[in-house]
Amino acid sequence: MGIDWEVAKVWLVVLALIAFNAPIAVAAWKFRNVSGLGQILQEKDAAGEDTGAISYSRVTGLIGAVVVASLFWIMSNVAIAIAIVNPDDLPDILNGVTKLFFVGAALFLPYAFNQLKSLVQ
Repeated sequence: MGIDWEVAKVWLVVLALIAFNAPIAVAAWKFRNVSGLGQILQEKDAAGEDTGAISYSRVTGLIGAVVVASLFWIMSNVAIAIAIVNPDDLPDILNGVTKLFFVGAALFLPYAFNQLKSLVQ
């Protein structure tokens, strides 16, 4: 009676993904009641005071942060699973997703330009 390596790999993937995702789940649970998000997203005047208007660049920056973080999280799960099941495919997957990360980073451009504009003024 030998070890069924395919079954063992599946269990390794399951254990690795639980170990990777457990701290993320705990952090998400603790951050579920974050308050003050409306103030963070408000446009600021030259003195740093809230103007009462919602800042488009801050909203798109927040969305960009969520999208890029989610993509990184998902791809980390995929990379862990592939590294255990079929390690030879890992470089191709990681090289392919690099372009996607650069496209996701473009979601931060409005926020970056707004910050540059604030520095110049």
